[in-house]
Amino acid sequence: MSRLPDAEQGPGAHQPHVRLADVDENMLEQLLGLALHDAEPDEVTPPLGTGAGWNPERIAWFRAYHRGAAAGLNGPAQEKSWAVLSADQLAGSIRLKRAGLHVVGAGDTEEGAIAVETGIWLGRGFRGQGVGTAALRLVLAAARRAGVHSVVARTTRGNPGAQRILTASAANLAFDGDSVTAVVALTPPD
Repeated sequence: MSRLPDAEQGPGAHQPHVRLADVDENMLEQLLGLALHDAEPDEVTPPLGTGAGWNPERIAWFRAYHRGAAAGLNGPAQEKSWAVLSADQLAGSIRLKRAGLHVVGAGDTEEGAIAVETGIWLGRGFRGQGVGTAALRLVLAAARRAGVHSVVARTTRGNPGAQRILTASAANLAFDGDSVTAVVALTPPD
């Protein structure tokens, strides 16, 4: 299993020990179990199938999504997902996706630079503890190493937790009705 570096500890601040792990078949089933028991389906999957809650269509999408994202940003799906571990406990998932986005002012040209999208979900038991902020920092470092100039995330006004995570990572937030778009400009690695 490949690993990204652990989240850096801030001076004087308690941050959880967070690391990211590749999603193989075993990890995929563990992630699905966490999602089924500790997250709402709308937090993890698009609306699929009929009826409320976790249904066979959502479960099938979840598995197919993580299998497709296993190849990484340069794979067929142009997406990479990782399991988020906090103190070696499975906490959720985070991703990067090449989406052909252009962010004005993010690059050296007037058109801007191609950006990637990120998204995260955490089980309810891991929210509000700094896990999301630490995981996002690790993903931003991975994006920077991949030569990405900016990372975009979307959330809603009704999700202050996501807004806090994004703000802590120096994102610029733009509000449009109920939608919030965040952009984190990345500096090249040293």
